[in-house]
Amino acid sequence: MTAYDAHDASADTSLRLTALAPDPDRAERVRVRCRAQLGRSRRRAARTAVITGFAWRVLAPVVVGAFCVLYAAGLVATTLRLEGVFD
Repeated sequence: MTAYDAHDASADTSLRLTALAPDPDRAERVRVRCRAQLGRSRRRAARTAVITGFAWRVLAPVVVGAFCVLYAAGLVATTLRLEGVFD
């Protein structure tokens, strides 16, 4: 048996295979699960956007403001120390 004969034998075997038809019930179950997952992902993304929006609208300005206040307090303390008020 040569390589060509082996190829012909496997080609003949593949021709005898029956074509598979998709199961409509299973396809519908998969569609329902996919749509449910997409809905959950959409709700999760909306919730994350709200939390992220809160962080940027509220927490970020508070943190920046706190650093500014600390910096200004340090400037005032340094100025008063140089003027001799704390001596």
